[in-house]
Amino acid sequence: MTTDPRPGPDGGAPDIPGWLSLRDVVLALGVGLVLAAGLAVLRPGSLTHLRGGTDARETTVVAVREGAVPGDRGVEGKVRTTYDLAWRDGGEDRTATFHRAGRPDHEVGDTWVLWVSPDGSVVETTSPRTTWLWLGIGVPAFVLVIGLLVRWRGRVVSRAPLREADRIERARARQRRTQGG
Repeated sequence: MTTDPRPGPDGGAPDIPGWLSLRDVVLALGVGLVLAAGLAVLRPGSLTHLRGGTDARETTVVAVREGAVPGDRGVEGKVRTTYDLAWRDGGEDRTATFHRAGRPDHEVGDTWVLWVSPDGSVVETTSPRTTWLWLGIGVPAFVLVIGLLVRWRGRVVSRAPLREADRIERARARQRRTQGG
């Protein structure tokens, strides 16, 4: 590896940053948990679901409506499907409306096991445990991976001048061998 012979901070080889330190990992996990908490608080019905306020119910799709995302300003391809659901709870008929991004993947008459609150105000596709795992492990792990990618890029950028200098030195050595031989 080539190093610049000039002394001092202006003339030496650049410092190559290390991989993630324990402090970096703790920071990434903390940021991930804060983001997960924000998602849980800002998403309507999430706290009810996470606190166990929903139960798995076998619902029946009674209506399917396909439409645009509210507030969409003409961006093509953004579709929101609205499902009207019905189920029986203790001899009582219950209903709920469920919105989902994308084209319909269920038809009228399909049965669909969903996590629904007793009053039908919260409808989720995954169990509270799965949601807790995604928020508690998935989001922090995602932030950690982003941190690793940023650090990897910094290491590559820091090593680039050294690699270029080594490449130039090898080319000059080959040129001297061919001229001198």
